[in-house]
This record gives sequence, structure tokens and C-alpha cells, in this order.
Amino acid sequence: MNLFNMGPMEMLFILVLALLIFGPRRLPELARDVGKAVRQFQQASQQLTGELTKEMEQASKEMDEAGKSITGTVTEVVGSATTELTAAGTAAATELKQAAATVNAGLQQAAAATAKKPRRKSVRTRPAPAAVAETAAEITAVEEGTTAATVPAPGAAAAEQSTPIEPGSEEGSYTI
Repeated sequence: MNLFNMGPMEMLFILVLALLIFGPRRLPELARDVGKAVRQFQQASQQLTGELTKEMEQASKEMDEAGKSITGTVTEVVGSATTELTAAGTAAATELKQAAATVNAGLQQAAAATAKKPRRKSVRTRPAPAAVAETAAEITAVEEGTTAATVPAPGAAAAEQSTPIEPGSEEGSYTI
């Protein structure tokens, strides 16, 4: 038997020491007082354990109820958000289809209009020999990318090169 981590020899030693200190008359009273104190300690310990157990059960029930409430709220919010997002996605898809149809119709009209128009010969004027130096500086700037330039249509360069230069109506310029 190990009471308070003491073996039988330690217990016997303490009893002998108590007998010598308190005497044979006071020893039974002292044992009664120690027994009462131990009993009161056990009762207080049981009461405290019972109260803590009740509080823990009550807190656990409240936590379960709160968890259920939060779960229900989150489920409602997710459901409504899903419904709203689905509706917004459907509306966006419809708008995109309408915009694509409008763009396609415009492209088809432009293609039809381009196919009907006959191609014109491009007319370009060249500067007179006196202004060639100024124009060369502008062309160099355009080639370096410092100003905006337009790119001729494919095949236009070959048509321009094969056209002879004729005197134009303006003085100092030539028309191709």
C-alpha cells in the first residue's frame, strides 16, 4: 500500500514519531482531525469536479448549437451566392453571344462591301528635287520609329514601282 508515495516503513516511522511528539492521549484526537480534514478535502474535490463537469457539458451543448447555427447560415449564404453567380454568368454569356453576333454581322457587311468595290490605282505625289533633303530626314525618322507611319497594302509597292512618273499639276511635284 502506497499512500502519498510512502511505503509501510515510512508510515511506521511517522506513526512512531507522532506518538513520541503528541503522546498516547492526543494521538486519537489528532487522527480524528486528520480524517475529518481528508474527508472534507475529498468532498470539496468531488463538488468541484461535479461543477466543472456540468459547466463543460453546458459549454459543449452551446458550442454544438452555435456550430449548427453557423453551418445553417453559411449554407444559406453559399446557396444564394451560387444562385446569383449562376444568373450573372448566364447574363454575361448572353451578352457575349449578342456582341459576337453584332461583330460578325459587321465583319460580314465589311467583307461584302470590300468585295463589291473595284480597286483603284493609288496616286502618290513625290516632292520636287529641291525638297528631297527635308523629306529624307522625315523618312529616316519614320524608319527609326520616332513618328507614326502607315504601312502600304500588300502589292501596292509593286504597283507603285511599275508606274511611270508623270509631271503633276502642282509646280515642283511629280505624280506616279
